Amino acid sequence: MAAPVEEAAAADGEEGEGGDEEALKRLEALVTDLYHFRDTLPARDPAHDHTHDHAHDPAQDPLVAEMERTLKLMEQIHVSPEGRGRALVLRARALGVAPEVGGARAELALGHALKLDPALGVAWRQLGEQRWRRGDLRGAREAFGGALQQGEDPEARRLLSMALRAQGAGPGPRGEGPGSGGAGPGPGGGALRESLAQAEAAVRCDPRDGQSWYVLGNAHVSLFFAGGQSPGSARRALAAYGQAERVDPAAAANPDLHLNRATLLQFLERFQGALEGLSRAAELAPAWEEPRRRHQHLMDYLGNLCRLLESRGKLRGKRRRGLAGPVPLPLLGPLGGAGGPRPSPIAGLRPGPNPQRVVLGRALFSLTPPGGVPYTIGLQDGGGAVAAVTVYNSAPTWGVAVGDALGVAEPLLTQHLHQHQGQTFSFLGLRVPSPLSLVVNGKRPPGSALAPPRLALSNPSAPPDEATPPAPR
Repeated sequence: MAAPVEEAAAADGEEGEGGDEEALKRLEALVTDLYHFRDTLPARDPAHDHTHDHAHDPAQDPLVAEMERTLKLMEQIHVSPEGRGRALVLRARALGVAPEVGGARAELALGHALKLDPALGVAWRQLGEQRWRRGDLRGAREAFGGALQQGEDPEARRLLSMALRAQGAGPGPRGEGPGSGGAGPGPGGGALRESLAQAEAAVRCDPRDGQSWYVLGNAHVSLFFAGGQSPGSARRALAAYGQAERVDPAAAANPDLHLNRATLLQFLERFQGALEGLSRAAELAPAWEEPRRRHQHLMDYLGNLCRLLESRGKLRGKRRRGLAGPVPLPLLGPLGGAGGPRPSPIAGLRPGPNPQRVVLGRALFSLTPPGGVPYTIGLQDGGGAVAAVTVYNSAPTWGVAVGDALGVAEPLLTQHLHQHQGQTFSFLGLRVPSPLSLVVNGKRPPGSALAPPRLALSNPSAPPDEATPPAPR
């Protein structure tokens, strides 16, 4: 049998540089064919794809079998010592098609390649990906930095941006986002700023690369959720996602982009765009459960909210009559008295911010959607008008009871009207950034009512794909 690439190459130094180029092209073609084989494999039925069927019996996995066949063909193509490093990189690339089986061998091949030629930037980048897969996030960041020391590399910058955002989340994150990997505090501000700088540098390398714009959008989203929910960060994130679609048709077909943008739009209460983005993500990835599940949750939330507002929380008889009529002004508490905001009925508000105004009413119901964002209160003012008060950044243990008096200072009013898949959602909304902005029964909520933003980070096995953090409640 022919010797492996790393052994056989030394025996064939007479190939020379010209022969190497032809040999390397043949190796690359084999790797390309291998990945095409992977991408054209029929999707497995999760109901019949038990972990012991393939993961513990690689011989039964057609992808692993094809990988091993490709490796044997690659071993028959010899290169000179000068081309040996690049050949090892291609071998590692082939092993990476099934990382659970070939990951350790791929990392070993990349280590050999870098001993032969430390200036191989692509080897540093692939080494970073392999380290990330096995949970060595610090080593991954060092390897991506090693790639950049060899020259400009937008893909290495993108990966380094992602790794910096995953900093502090525990071992082996694939990217920020909803998933099964557990939750933890987000990376520090310094890591987020450096992550953003790397994403911006990747865009400068090639402004026509939609993947770089997509990663830049994710960097801005991370700053939005971890850095005070700045409107500027949200605008820049949406602009980056839009630019990704404009410059790159492949980015427009990326379901992750549509899901991530929908996450941000939902938090901004731009529900029409959120529903459309979730629908688009589901269309692009029919086997992906996440966008379909979240689309249904948002539809259910909006439908329930409209029904509860219309029915006054389904209250009847004496209970409903007891909550009607004006609320005593002393229940404004610290918002009352001379110099305070002027009490105003809901009908007296204008769309947008209403400075120096306060709405006083009674809680008809509370609603917590899946994920807990936003905590929603049905409010009825003294004239009988109703609105949804959406409260963000509230602790899961905080809430109000039916009948509580609620004062909403400087209310931000939105007339929601959304139509999607044959349903219409129409209601008035008052957005509140924090429970500490409210007055409940004449008092400010305690400090424990406020929940600090958290980023939930998933820990799958591979780094390349990104998703966004769920919005803090």
